[in-house]
Amino acid sequence: MKRRILLVDDEANVRKALSTSLRKAGYETKEAASGEEALAQLEEYQPQVMLLDLRMPQLDGMETLRRLKQRKGPAPSVVMMTAYGSANDVMEAMRLGAFDYVQKPFDLTQVKQVVAKAMQQPDSGEEDGSMHPSPEEKTDRPGFLVGLSPAMQEVYKLVGKVSMSRATVLIQGESGTGKELIARAIHTNSPRAEQPLIPVNCGAIPEKLLESELFGYEKGAFTGAVARKQGLFEAADGGTLFLDEVGELTPSLQVKLLRVLQERTIVRLGGVDPIPVDVRIIAATNRDLRERIRQELFREDLYYRLNVVPIQMPPLRERKEDIPLLIRHFLAKYGRETGKEGCYLSPASVEILHAYDWPGNVRQLENTIERAVVLASGPAILPEHVQAFLEELQAEPEAEKSGIRFEDRPMKDIIQEVEKEAITRALQREKGNRLRTAKRLGISRSALLYKMDMYEIDVSEE
Repeated sequence: MKRRILLVDDEANVRKALSTSLRKAGYETKEAASGEEALAQLEEYQPQVMLLDLRMPQLDGMETLRRLKQRKGPAPSVVMMTAYGSANDVMEAMRLGAFDYVQKPFDLTQVKQVVAKAMQQPDSGEEDGSMHPSPEEKTDRPGFLVGLSPAMQEVYKLVGKVSMSRATVLIQGESGTGKELIARAIHTNSPRAEQPLIPVNCGAIPEKLLESELFGYEKGAFTGAVARKQGLFEAADGGTLFLDEVGELTPSLQVKLLRVLQERTIVRLGGVDPIPVDVRIIAATNRDLRERIRQELFREDLYYRLNVVPIQMPPLRERKEDIPLLIRHFLAKYGRETGKEGCYLSPASVEILHAYDWPGNVRQLENTIERAVVLASGPAILPEHVQAFLEELQAEPEAEKSGIRFEDRPMKDIIQEVEKEAITRALQREKGNRLRTAKRLGISRSALLYKMDMYEIDVSEE
């Protein structure tokens, strides 16, 4: 059996490199320089896999994929390629039925691994409910997720794949990693996008009040219930209910939620008649639910009902390559809000932010940038503007929820350690050259030498 691959890219050198590598691996390849040419070759060539560039003139990769999936009959597994992808590009490609998504410049070994997996897929022309989006679906939604690290790419792929289904999703991760943003991305990319998305913080509302808020109540159900009230399950009918901090639910509410997931009906407080609801549940937690199950604080059967599609949000310290993107995003956001659109971070401030471990994750970084923009008297955001807020965040409750504790030392010591690491990293990048390092950090050479002496930093010049 032939293992055919169609390589679609407007750059000839990219097609040649891929073709040479894949032919050596035993595949048959054919090249197309445009989306139009690729679609024209499909019927005659009938490839099992298509490597498709996202950015091409005229018919781009996304529109090519869209037209490909609207065709009748067998279709190849599509692997998207781009050097300029965004979070929305990844999610949109996966939502439209792409098998995977790789970024340029790519590792040819990685490409061959992805192709091998794609070759194992069943005929992608078969109906599966997610391969043929209807024409009225929106495909130009605004981007609101920032970060293109490998860890976040995997999250975006899951969001794109799961958005078209009604499967229950459990988003897990430390506080501040952006779990609600992922829930909103799933809803926004789903057929329920025009219906409500209702978020509920299960840990912030007392049990009795939360029960009445979720399920509603009949007139006379309790003192003060002077009229019937719909609950949030009914209000979200046809849409999505986002249950944040679901690990904080009490045992009785866990039982009621399990019943909703099993029967797709609710009963109002004081009522007897079941009311059908069409609600997609997306839950999130920063708790280790398996540990809570062992402690008999969370029902195992509910866990499996919620954990149909798990999404694990990486902490910021594990995707530090996203920090520059996040910094630019938050600078632009708060620069506009405060009328300081020309503000920027000094190189020394950037080094400090990159060296910090961010126990409060993206939310802590955002708060730090917002405060720094407000405090800065001029366009430059200096280390003292950044450090002032990091010190106040030492006892931040959200950071404590993440399960990571600050060391029991004065914050001054912690900041000095961060500064020492930033200077050491800068020296290593500049191969010990003091003048270039000082310029990178935005300080004078004498100030650098003073800091090196104070912190006993010894990096020899190469």
